[in-house]
Amino acid sequence: MAVDVVDLYIRSVASFGEALTKVGLDEWQKPTPCPDWDMQSLSVHVVSGEVQLVELVESGIVMDQEMDSGVLGSDPVATWRGAAIRAITIARSTPLDTELPHPKADLTFESLLGARITENAVHAWDLSQALSLPCAVEDDIAGWLLDYWLPLFDFISDSEHFSSPVQPIDDTPSARLLGLLGRNQKN
Repeated sequence: MAVDVVDLYIRSVASFGEALTKVGLDEWQKPTPCPDWDMQSLSVHVVSGEVQLVELVESGIVMDQEMDSGVLGSDPVATWRGAAIRAITIARSTPLDTELPHPKADLTFESLLGARITENAVHAWDLSQALSLPCAVEDDIAGWLLDYWLPLFDFISDSEHFSSPVQPIDDTPSARLLGLLGRNQKN
């Protein structure tokens, strides 16, 4: 059965939104498993990614910078929701094989969605960890992402974007993905 990558993307966006709704107004400065990122900077990073997806597809422009924390405004969940809806609308109408410009290499829209699925699903886990809430990446999302990232293991290992891979706590797709992307998990 073929995997519906757009569906995986939509579900990963929803998982991030669900975690985001649990962040209290007094918790934005709490640290996350991402070094040097608190909940606010992590949320700005994810919202920026959805905005960048739209910009890249609509105008071919690669935004070099993330937005500042003010982008979240007085209602971060509403800001996220608006960015997510726009990005989902684009995802539903863009063929997966669409070629997109990128500073390091051209990529397909499907490759871009792979990165966005990763960002949303894994950062949902990061927010949940910072809030001491249970969270696992859905098995089919984690399985697809493992297939997406394992061929790029050397990139992950040498990348400034990910921590070094760690031993997963078990053999579930979620634990394996989180370990691959350098997330230390608790039993």
